[in-house]
Amino acid sequence: MTRTFTFFNHAGGVGKTSSARDFGYELAQRGHQVLLVDFDPQGNLTSFLGADKWKLGAQSTLLGALLEDEPAAVAGHLPPALEVHGMHLYPATIDLAIAEAQLLAKMGRERRLSNILQHLPEQYDYILIDSPPSLGTLTVNALVAADAVITPVATRFKAVDGLPGLTRMVNELQWVKPHLGFAAFLPTMFDQRNRHDAEVLELIREQLSPLGPVLPPVRYRAADHNDASMSGQPVAVYKPGSEAARDMEGAVTAFLNLEANP
Repeated sequence: MTRTFTFFNHAGGVGKTSSARDFGYELAQRGHQVLLVDFDPQGNLTSFLGADKWKLGAQSTLLGALLEDEPAAVAGHLPPALEVHGMHLYPATIDLAIAEAQLLAKMGRERRLSNILQHLPEQYDYILIDSPPSLGTLTVNALVAADAVITPVATRFKAVDGLPGLTRMVNELQWVKPHLGFAAFLPTMFDQRNRHDAEVLELIREQLSPLGPVLPPVRYRAADHNDASMSGQPVAVYKPGSEAARDMEGAVTAFLNLEANP
């Protein structure tokens, strides 16, 4: 059975895209079939996995399938998924921004991505969607297509302040996606040497545990995370055995334990 999760936080700078990449890679390393869907017109996930978004055309993205008005014809517009680091990827380019405006006039606009995922040519264990850090039509599609939401949360007071808006949006989306909730919260950008980070981590656990499980934190190391992204590799490929790689391994282990014991 395929499980679909959308990585979403309407605040930028929380490590959302790199978390989706590294989370997916760790799942794939454990033998799972993983599809990553870059649903952000900025195409950062595409770049972070080594694909050249500037050489990819709109035909390489899900744009055609999103704008197809006949549900049964969607499959004919699906491009071949890219193979990246043992995973499959539907990339994004700036062309995907066209869908943001055009979907507003479409029937079933909130369910377009959900319908696409039902017509995939291959079977996957996990589909991970990287949504835009905004509250537009593409984001709504990404959330409605998910079984649940995985939310990276930076261990900063500013990030915690924005959480009420995020939870309110997820609650409102239950009008079109009943029972949508949080699969997990992933603390990111964590510096265990900093008292501020430790205090915010405890605050995150206190405030968010009633809404969903809080995974072990991922420590931030610029030399690992930033350089891995620039090189187009998961952090565990760029620097095997690093703190960043071990932290993601621990987070995915905790997540899979939750999946096995709901």
